[in-house]
Amino acid sequence: MASTRTATSSGPDRTAPARVPTAVAHVRTTAQADELAARLHHPDRSWPVVVVSTPRDRGSPYVDPARVLDELHGLAEVVVIHTGEPSWAFSHGMPQGTQVYGGASRVYPVGVEWVHDLSRSPLWFAYDDAEGTRVHDRLVQDALTAAADAGLTGTPTAATQPATTTATVLGVVGTRALVQTPDGTTAQVAQELTLPIVPVDRLLAPGMRVRGTLDAGSRRLDVRAMLPDSAAQLARVHDSYPDGAVVPAQVHQVTADTVLLALTPAVTVRVARDQATRGDDDLRDLFSVGETVAARMLPGHPVPGPGGGTWRPDLRLDDVDDADATLAALSLLDGGPPWLPAPSPVDDDETSGASAGTPPEATRAPGPPPAPRPVPGPGRRPAVPPPGARPGPDGRTEAGTASSEAADPPTGSTAAAPGPPKKALVNQLELSVHEHRSRADRAERDASELRATVHALELEVIGLRDLAREQRDRLDRLHDDVERYKAKIRSARKDRARTPGPGAVRRLFTDPEAQLRFDVLRVWAEIIGADEKDRYPLPPFAVGPRFCDSLADVGRGLEDRVHRAVVLVLTGRAPDVPGFELHRLRRGDGGGSPYLVRESDGAQAMRLSLQASAPQARRLHYWVLPGGDVELSRVVLHDDSAP
Repeated sequence: MASTRTATSSGPDRTAPARVPTAVAHVRTTAQADELAARLHHPDRSWPVVVVSTPRDRGSPYVDPARVLDELHGLAEVVVIHTGEPSWAFSHGMPQGTQVYGGASRVYPVGVEWVHDLSRSPLWFAYDDAEGTRVHDRLVQDALTAAADAGLTGTPTAATQPATTTATVLGVVGTRALVQTPDGTTAQVAQELTLPIVPVDRLLAPGMRVRGTLDAGSRRLDVRAMLPDSAAQLARVHDSYPDGAVVPAQVHQVTADTVLLALTPAVTVRVARDQATRGDDDLRDLFSVGETVAARMLPGHPVPGPGGGTWRPDLRLDDVDDADATLAALSLLDGGPPWLPAPSPVDDDETSGASAGTPPEATRAPGPPPAPRPVPGPGRRPAVPPPGARPGPDGRTEAGTASSEAADPPTGSTAAAPGPPKKALVNQLELSVHEHRSRADRAERDASELRATVHALELEVIGLRDLAREQRDRLDRLHDDVERYKAKIRSARKDRARTPGPGAVRRLFTDPEAQLRFDVLRVWAEIIGADEKDRYPLPPFAVGPRFCDSLADVGRGLEDRVHRAVVLVLTGRAPDVPGFELHRLRRGDGGGSPYLVRESDGAQAMRLSLQASAPQARRLHYWVLPGGDVELSRVVLHDDSAP
């Protein structure tokens, strides 16, 4: 791929052991661009490829490809594609959204999954030297991750085999830890080659002793052999966290009903809504993926499996007070720092904690920008290139040039008479010169308009880039606000649960039916005025064998609504409530089906709406006996029409 050589195959060499190129390659011709595009699509490509493009207005990229290659020695290939015809040819050979040109850069992992999932090959833009440094870090991270996924790490990259050694951690800078071996060699531990979801400063600390495989060529120390596996992490959780302790956990996943918490990267616990909050909240409104929360350890439960099974922890969140002391997160390595920070305290300050002066990250774009289109000048119609036209070196299409020449045949093309006079030849030459001068003037005007258009587009790009930075800063501040407000909501939910209001449900009986009768009596006393209690007395009622179990499934947020509906049914006021949609149950779904009557005693089945405009809304089913007494049957979902 370098300018001094041309590859002869679109796939890896099968006749000799393939080695990752150790020099930066340059694509300066369309043939080299076509070969690169074909090689990237080859499913058996052996290593990731970093492609860096040059900006339109300079011959070298803002990202230093040599520095990128130094950090990826033996793990990835680095290619620079130059703007103009090579970048156009490369773009034509790549699927939509996977191209690189105009100063952009990206990493192409092995395989072809990146064609269908663009997130596996993100595009990065650099418009100045500062952004070039940030994009450099992004490219190295992406390439190391792709190399680890391809199984390239830990393999020899030089004539000498990697050596196993110990080292002392000197410090942590960004995503790298600097270490020193006993013989004074300085090397680095890359975060991408440890536990990618754990920042390296949460894994290693200055002064720690580590061991691993040292690659002398790249001076990388691979310490993955000393990282604890899932069984070791589980044992550490079991030995370090006693039952009842409040411990930090990281939110890995949130749905409306569950939240997945990680005590260590490999030890996760799924917590249901009834143990995460004291209401019927959507958990996505309370928790954010990636934040650290405080949870209480429960006794756990055994999980059957080979060798006698194992123990798995359990957690709950709803009974943790802000004043409870939280244990420190576990260290994944002996002598290392806690792998999680302490949960953030609830801050009552309404101001945003994000700093407006935070420098933005390198701009990440979902795909390459569209090629700029010239803006027509006054009185001119935009030129439409014919199908298949390709850009020429001067920005004009080749087909368009040919068309204009075909449309304007040179004068004097008629058949010449034998032996024309000299004066006629001079006139013909003068007309030809005049025509060419006119064409040159038109071309100069077109070039001036194009230069003005390019300048305007460059100014627009600068403005859009500044706007993107401002929007990124604003999004960062909003993200911080969302996490802070979610923590405050969780705290408020706990405070409200600890101070029951007038309609709060309190458990005073172990017998569910006794608790139900008490709750119905309490609600009757609350909603029926003192001067109306004689008019609407609470009559005796029967409780069906399945009613209490069905009531337990609705959750604490809906129980009070069920109690109110039961009181209105018993006092005969339910038919006056339009939202209840009270009606008799039928034997079938059709409107002509007979009403459902219980054969044993002639009781009529009734149905009442507890919720409306909600998926799987709840309904109350009950029986009305011939004497008028009521027997509560079940609380069911909308689609359940059984009595």
